[in-house]
Order: sequence, then C-alpha cells, then structure tokens
Amino acid sequence: MAGPTETQAYLIFAVGTVAMLFMAGAIIIFVAFYQKRMLNEQLRRQAMEADYQRKLLEAQLESQERERARVSKDLHDDVGLMLQALRTTTLAVIHQAPEEDRQEVQQMVSEITESVRRISWDLMPSSLERFGLTETIDELCNRLHKRGIPVHFELEGGAIALSKRNEVLLYRMTQEMVNNALKHAKASSINVALRWSNDNLHLQVKDNGVGFELPTSVNYSPIGSGLGLLSLKSRADLLNAQLTFEKNIPSGTVITVNLPINHV
Repeated sequence: MAGPTETQAYLIFAVGTVAMLFMAGAIIIFVAFYQKRMLNEQLRRQAMEADYQRKLLEAQLESQERERARVSKDLHDDVGLMLQALRTTTLAVIHQAPEEDRQEVQQMVSEITESVRRISWDLMPSSLERFGLTETIDELCNRLHKRGIPVHFELEGGAIALSKRNEVLLYRMTQEMVNNALKHAKASSINVALRWSNDNLHLQVKDNGVGFELPTSVNYSPIGSGLGLLSLKSRADLLNAQLTFEKNIPSGTVITVNLPINHV
C-alpha cells in the first residue's frame, strides 16, 4: 500500500506546486496589468493637466492682449485728442506771453504727446494688425534706434502669413528679449534677426551684455528663473517652438526661437 500512497503524495505535491505557480503567475500578471493601467491613467491625467494649464495660460495671455489693446486705443483716441485740445487752448491763452515761454509750453505738450504715443504703441503696435510681424519688429528696432539705443534688425527671406495669435506671441517674445538685454544685461548693442524659409521661422536676439547663468537644457524648468525667462518659455510652449540659449562671444547672450512652419 506504500507505493500508491507515495505516488498520490507526489501527484498532490505536483498539482499543488503547479496550482501555486499558476496563482503566483496570475497575481504577477494582475499586478503588472494594474500597474500599467495606473501608469496609463496617471499619464492621461498629466496630459489633461498639461492641456488645462496650456489653455489657462493661453486664456490669460489673450486677456492681457485684449486689455493692452483697449488701453492703447484709449490712450491714442481719448488722451491723444485731449492733448491736442490742450495744445490748441494753451497756445491761444498764452499767445501774448514771451516767445520763450510759448516755445517751452509747446515743447512740453509735444513731449507729453509723444510719450503717450510711444506708450500706446508699446502696448499694442498698430502695425502688427495692419502690416504683420516683420514690419512691426523692424519698426520696434527703428524706434529704439532713434532714441539712441543701438538695436539693429536683419531680415532674410520672404515673410509667410501667420495667424494673428502667433504673430502677437512672437512679437511679445522679441519685445521681452530686447527689454531684457537693455534693462538686465545692460547691453550696448543688440542685433535682432528674423529669417524665413519654406519650412522654418528663425528669430534670434543677440546682445553684448553681461549675460546670465544659462539653462543647462532646452527643457529646463523656469521655476526659480526670472519672469522674463518664464514668459519666453511659456510663449515658446504655446507656439510649439524650440527656445535655445547660448553665450555670445566675447560677451552677452544669444536667444533663438525656431518655429516649424507647419506649426503656424
């Protein structure tokens, strides 16, 4: 009787072992499937969160642009007309005053009027709506150059039609890069280059300023960086453009924006 009993024991052991292995395999497969499902869910939520943040940022920027356009129009239309009326009234009142006083008052009103026009243009350039990105960047550089700020503009290739949204984003990036070079880098020379090709838009701002600690990667996190860099990175993300930073030799910084035309 020992033989059959031993055989049965082996069979029971073998069946038990196979059952345990099967259960262990099933558990491992279940855990792996569950983890994969959780990972996919996490990735889905992250994608939804990123999309939400992107839409929120775009809504905020659009709101800012609308407000800038409104204030610019009010300055140009309402304040501009009041200043013209003030000029006419003032000159009529002081027509018997000494010539030197009349000239001083006229110059003061002219300077105020020009300041209002400049602020209005900085808020929302009328040329951006009327003529497009290339002409507006050219005008920005010319205006700064006339004020004694050495900003030079280079253009290559023929402009390709962009959406107004993207033109505004690219113009604000140019404005931010130039302002950073002037205010923070204390640059004495700035070169703005805009190059168009059939499949790429290349925007570059190069200065000879003091420079700054460059990001170690184009995928750097702007946390802890200045608001200027954060603004550039945010707008580049909305454009799906590549934003790169390099050191200019012998001094300064080169910031480049590359935008594939199929993303415009």
